[in-house]
Amino acid sequence: MKKIFKKITAVLFAVFMLTAATPIKAEEYNSVILPSGLTAEEFKNELESLSRKLNEGEPAFASAAVGVFTGDEVIYTGYFGKIDIKNKISSDENAVYEWGSITKTLIWVSAMQLWEQGRLDLKRDVREYLPDGFFRHLSYDEPITMLNLMNHNAGWQETARPIWKTDENAILSLGEELQAIEPAQIHRPGEVAAYSNYGAAVAGYVIECITGQDFCEYVRENIFEPLGMERTALDPTHSDNAWVYEQRKKTKSYQFSMEYCIDLGSSLDYIPAYPAGAAAGTLNDLMTYAQALVSDDAPLFQSKETQEFLFTGTDFYGESDIPLCAHGFWCNEYSVRVYGHNGATNAGQANMMFDLESKTGLVVMVNEPGGNDFLYYTPTLVFGTLPPEKYASGTYQKADLSGYFLSARSTYRGMLRFIPYLSAMSANSLGEAYDLGSGVYMIEYAGERMLAGYKTYPDGSIGVQLTSMDMINDSFYLLELCLFTLYLLTAVAAVYLLLIRSKLKKHNRQTAYNGAAIMTAGQTARIVSVLALISTFVVYQTNQAGIPFAAGAVLGVVQMICAAVCAVSAAGSVFFMVSKKQEKTFNIRYILNIAGCVPPIIAIIYFEMYVFWNM
Repeated sequence: MKKIFKKITAVLFAVFMLTAATPIKAEEYNSVILPSGLTAEEFKNELESLSRKLNEGEPAFASAAVGVFTGDEVIYTGYFGKIDIKNKISSDENAVYEWGSITKTLIWVSAMQLWEQGRLDLKRDVREYLPDGFFRHLSYDEPITMLNLMNHNAGWQETARPIWKTDENAILSLGEELQAIEPAQIHRPGEVAAYSNYGAAVAGYVIECITGQDFCEYVRENIFEPLGMERTALDPTHSDNAWVYEQRKKTKSYQFSMEYCIDLGSSLDYIPAYPAGAAAGTLNDLMTYAQALVSDDAPLFQSKETQEFLFTGTDFYGESDIPLCAHGFWCNEYSVRVYGHNGATNAGQANMMFDLESKTGLVVMVNEPGGNDFLYYTPTLVFGTLPPEKYASGTYQKADLSGYFLSARSTYRGMLRFIPYLSAMSANSLGEAYDLGSGVYMIEYAGERMLAGYKTYPDGSIGVQLTSMDMINDSFYLLELCLFTLYLLTAVAAVYLLLIRSKLKKHNRQTAYNGAAIMTAGQTARIVSVLALISTFVVYQTNQAGIPFAAGAVLGVVQMICAAVCAVSAAGSVFFMVSKKQEKTFNIRYILNIAGCVPPIIAIIYFEMYVFWNM
């Protein structure tokens, strides 16, 4: 009986939201004060001013859909620019944008619904819900719980397999797709936070295994339909909603810079692990969903207490009680604490944020994968900025966060292991850091403020907690960078040596000596190895953010051969150098060859350039 009553309540809420989704009248704008202190009228004027500025001369953005609400009342809806510049199709209430990772919140809401019904234990090993032997690359026996998946600390690295497909007919079932892209587990569960599309999609598959329904079907029945979200699709091809399927094709994507605009077309790339980011729909539908999450009626749950529990902290900054994550929803500090999630795909970006106290929320959707000013500018207009005194009493001490840090969200096993070393950052580059106590820091950068946490791992290393991932201190970064640089330089040197040898041979000035051929082989191997490394990166970037097994196998075997040839070349040089039959005047050549061959061997092994199977 209670379940039936709850469904009736949800339907009534949906009807109410549809009738209440009309923006308030202009004369009422000044009576609405946003958490930032701006009135709704002032917010509207700021966006219109931004639009005029970006439209001066050649437009500097494609389009944006912006919505602001307070509780069940929509106080602002604005559509700017065009979803198709060539055909002059403007953004409006029928424009379909992709949610990106906001889709993950559907997983967390679904999980809490099942928890409320007693069908899911958030602290139970998810392997007990999954088919036997589902994971094949786990490094630790510790349980992986739903809370680990919500907090993104199950230990997986970023997958190195393609996570997008361009052929909708090539998409397999969710379970099969997850097994095809399973990444290596490089951290013990619960220790390191590293945002994981894979982990979130696994949580979606757990929902499937518990309910016996496709995740898409479960969400439609338990979230979309109760809220009246008739213009949102979730299936990776959007085929679960015929209207969205056709309308999405009208939205093109664009990349802007200071000098040009690139038309990326429809950017219809499909996400097989779709619970992690495949939803697409209109601004009004996404606002309806966000409003339901702050509603006192808690239309998505059997009781309001479940919704309140959803937004309690599950991961915290340092040793404080300041939440960083709340059951999969990110917590960000502005003038008020804001909950929500953002998302990005190859087609665009979106953001959904709300303040639980004032029930004020913001939704922004754009068709630029790099985002635009509407996406970045609006949060502070609605929620203000983090005041320095919010978490610090009196004066706070400036902190020195020294050292080099690598993003935990990267690849640390397999042939892409070199990638995090290319994007390491000094802690000081984060901005000015101030110690607020309890392992919490306030970071100031370019006039913006955010919180960060200080974390010590069981092995004694340290990290900085940022929203969605840890930055791990690497004490050996400079040595690793030197090794990688030396590896590249030996290939450059090999090119010059081969060119010099070619010119000498052309002019009959080359002196014959023992081991010349084997040295040439070593020099060639160094060049081929670097070319293979570059090819690995190119394949990764151009092949839907991943390396297919076949391509990885070819590149991995090439690196094995290069390492072997370099080893033989170095060993040959040692042999001829100690041989009494060889003139000592040639020793310098042998020494240089050894010095040139050893760094590539070490680099290939250390950076695992040959490992193509466990990534």
